[in-house]
Amino acid sequence: MLIKDMMTKDVITISPETSLREACRIFKEKRISGIPVVGDEGKIVGIVTITDILKMVQEIYQWKELEKSAYGLNLSDLIGKERLNTKVAAVMTKNVYALDEDKTINDVMRLVFSKKIHTIPIMRDDKLVGIIGKRDLAYFIFEN
Repeated sequence: MLIKDMMTKDVITISPETSLREACRIFKEKRISGIPVVGDEGKIVGIVTITDILKMVQEIYQWKELEKSAYGLNLSDLIGKERLNTKVAAVMTKNVYALDEDKTINDVMRLVFSKKIHTIPIMRDDKLVGIIGKRDLAYFIFEN
């Protein structure tokens, strides 16, 4: 099966200037796990995923744990608020793996498992035309 036959075609994108707070809102509202980041010319400049957000949450958690042993240290709230206003450009993955829409489901699986990624932009003539993720793979495998 070709990617174009199973990809999500209505791709949600954000700009590098989007705040992490806004990205999190989109993740929750749209129930997605990755969003391509596009620059002024409409080219993909990165991708931000739930994994990127969880790395930030882990950092805040580690500060909270440190505060338990250091009386009077109260940085986790400050860091958390600052992180939510951080721009996506600061945490996005810049080396984006993408596939052409005429590749097969096997190409998707090979990329997902070899690079340990879960969101892949799908391209046609260097333009973003779709997106596919691990969830799509699971649905495809168990529906067929």
